[in-house]
Amino acid sequence: MPKKILVIPDSFKDSISSKDFCSVAKSSILKINPSTVVDCIPMGDGGEGSLESFKMIKDYTFKSTIVKSPLGKDIEARYCINRKTKTGIIELAEASGMQLVPKKLRNPLKTTSYGTGQLIKKVISDGMKKIILFIGGSATNDVGIGILDALGFTFYDSNNNQLNANVKNLDKIKKIENCPNYDVINKIDFVIACDVTNPLTGPKGATYYFGKQKGATELIMEFLEKKILHFSKAVVSITSKNYINNKGAGAAGGIGFIAFSFLNATFEEGFPLLSKILDLEKKIKHGNYDWIITGEGCIDKQTINGKLIWHLGAMGLNASIPIIAFAGKINDNLSARKLPGITIAKQITPNNMKLNTAIKNASKNLDISIKKEMTSLLI
Repeated sequence: MPKKILVIPDSFKDSISSKDFCSVAKSSILKINPSTVVDCIPMGDGGEGSLESFKMIKDYTFKSTIVKSPLGKDIEARYCINRKTKTGIIELAEASGMQLVPKKLRNPLKTTSYGTGQLIKKVISDGMKKIILFIGGSATNDVGIGILDALGFTFYDSNNNQLNANVKNLDKIKKIENCPNYDVINKIDFVIACDVTNPLTGPKGATYYFGKQKGATELIMEFLEKKILHFSKAVVSITSKNYINNKGAGAAGGIGFIAFSFLNATFEEGFPLLSKILDLEKKIKHGNYDWIITGEGCIDKQTINGKLIWHLGAMGLNASIPIIAFAGKINDNLSARKLPGITIAKQITPNNMKLNTAIKNASKNLDISIKKEMTSLLI
């Protein structure tokens, strides 16, 4: 009987997508043993790659539209809809993702979530009644003010002067006027999905916890935190709702907070939601596969806080299927012994390789690592 393997990875930030991982893994495995049955499910836990999973689900139609990138350039962004259930799926990373901003240009004072707002507007115009918005992997820290701007909300200072929707004006906003079609938006069932449960402000909030990876210096983070503190208090006053410390309020630079406050959104963790939609428990059952291969860019302390590998470990353990995890880097001495359900955890990057080189060579390093680990198992 041929061996059966399920490949179900997350993306490697700034490097290879979950779809690319699947392609490399399948090619590597079949070179070792062409008779192996390899099933692939590109995944995301609420960030980049989440949209790709919906290609596996019947009745979802993929579409694209032109939106503004985080830096204000016109780009093409994908989304998908299910006309039967009137559900639209948006991946924030398509319009406002980190991968759209070159490292040297990353600066949360200059990026906007406007393009994601344009995607929401387009999905609404397609007649959808429910929108699931996967918000991981953002390049922005604008508390979603760009989204509201794209939807038609307007902002005013204490003298009733209209303000431009940017982070520098956050502390000047005293009044927010609903968009002209707010009655339509208010009837949409919004679900915010990601693996980030952080509050909006504070040391574990949007700015201080995630700002550095988006290009913020200590001074920029201090500047942004003050602006956001002022803005969040104004929003609480305007809406009479306080979501500052809610689970997920700090996700995507505060987009969670604005979605709760103005779109009446509910929050769901990304992987459990995708797992339910994809019916993964049915796929990952005892006897269905000999091994599961997974991976993500970095295995670190965040992994054990509910990222994809952590969830898959639990599922593999329950189904008695060994799981092999490949990562660009493994931090915090997180060997497989500290990851329940993970049989093997391997870093694909040689210890002496520089980060930029590792990112460029991720596909090659993954191929080498998979062949090294799987050859003895498949021959």
